[in-house]
Amino acid sequence: MGQVFAESEISFQVAGRSYSLKGGQGALTTKNGKMQLIIGARDNTAKAAFAITVELPQGSLETATEVNSEYNALSLVLMNHKGVYSVAPHTTLARDDFMRYHKKEEIDTGKLEDDPEDHPEDYLHECRGRLRFEDSCRKLAREKKRKRKKLLVEYKKHGPTWVNKPRHERIKSGDGIMREEKYRDTTFVVRLNPTRAGGKLTELSGTFAGMVLYNEGQAQATRVPLQNGKFSIRVQNVP
Repeated sequence: MGQVFAESEISFQVAGRSYSLKGGQGALTTKNGKMQLIIGARDNTAKAAFAITVELPQGSLETATEVNSEYNALSLVLMNHKGVYSVAPHTTLARDDFMRYHKKEEIDTGKLEDDPEDHPEDYLHECRGRLRFEDSCRKLAREKKRKRKKLLVEYKKHGPTWVNKPRHERIKSGDGIMREEKYRDTTFVVRLNPTRAGGKLTELSGTFAGMVLYNEGQAQATRVPLQNGKFSIRVQNVP
């Protein structure tokens, strides 16, 4: 796990008010081929706490990249003394690991094999009863022996139709997704600009903006703009 530290304020404007939060911290972790970046700050002077969480494909911080809450696992939480500003993906991916199963499948090889349900001794017994020669009876039994298609049996892993589809395809098709109606008509965009030295990530700057949800006490949630978001952080212990 790498560590990230804000060298300057995390600044932004929300609902017409400007914030400059100091003491930002975060973490960059890698698991199952994906990276998760968390950037947060708690500023007691400004009486606010802030956090951005984003999931990124492995290697996406090699160059500048843009993520958004429509097609990426990206969320924001901002708390002040009045209420909570938040945004999260309106659509999330349904889990499919527990829905996978193995199914028996039969494949036609194009060949024939003896039918195990056939009983050639019955032909022999009938033939012998007619006082025919043994060789003739055995030949007749071979001729009458039933055949069937030779099948190859395989057990293949099956699952929902969205298995192995990338996130953007599932969201576009509506296949294997869940919708969080609370965050309908919200959006959040983060642009990340990595700086590397000697092949290692040393600094990460970025901008962010969007339309977020605001909750104050028991009042009905409203949507408010978040603008001019900026951050610049140095990074340690990240390959």
